[in-house]
Amino acid sequence: MIKTVFVDIDDTLLDFDKCAKNSIIAACKKYNIKYTSEIFDTFKKINTQLWLDIEKGNLTKSELHKVRWKLIFNELKIDADGIAFENMFFNNLSVSADPVDGASEMLKYLYSKYIICAATNAAYNQQVKRLKMCNMYNYIKYIFASEKLGFQKPTKEFFDSCFSALGNINKNETIIIGDSISADIIGGIEYGIKTCWFNKNAITTPNSLKIDYVVNNLCEIKNIL
Repeated sequence: MIKTVFVDIDDTLLDFDKCAKNSIIAACKKYNIKYTSEIFDTFKKINTQLWLDIEKGNLTKSELHKVRWKLIFNELKIDADGIAFENMFFNNLSVSADPVDGASEMLKYLYSKYIICAATNAAYNQQVKRLKMCNMYNYIKYIFASEKLGFQKPTKEFFDSCFSALGNINKNETIIIGDSISADIIGGIEYGIKTCWFNKNAITTPNSLKIDYVVNNLCEIKNIL
């Protein structure tokens, strides 16, 4: 019997792509850089790799903030201050909160039945602010952020810290919902909790992974929990 639901934030509750794109456009306007789709595409590629490095323990978030836009501008051959742009982008992102379709409805449904825990590798204060902006914060009992716990999702230590805070909750009473195969699904499988992959792009499910549930839309969660 499930008692606790872990939910990822970016690209599960909040539309990270939309928030990031709007934040980039605003920063480009501030620094007189002509925005193109190539900027966003390059951001996506480099940002994804940097976060994978963080999950593997090969990079810290402070290091990411120092190099992310330097790497992007170098690849695009744009002459701009990557650190200054990063600060503007991060500040813009902190006040950008576009919900994923069905996310608010899912939280309202789960709230009446389960303990809801947000699990994130992003900055704690940033995520709290964004969840409050889109009226999701009050549905979430715990926000487990790696910077507060001292360990990155998907490590065992991250989940150990979460369960220590939860108290008398067993692994077999817990499920994690998230879009990231590496951080949410593999992390949940290796820790021994149930997993629900939010496969929002409807890509092929990896045959090598024993995922408990796969949904393409968050409204499908009602059919599972």
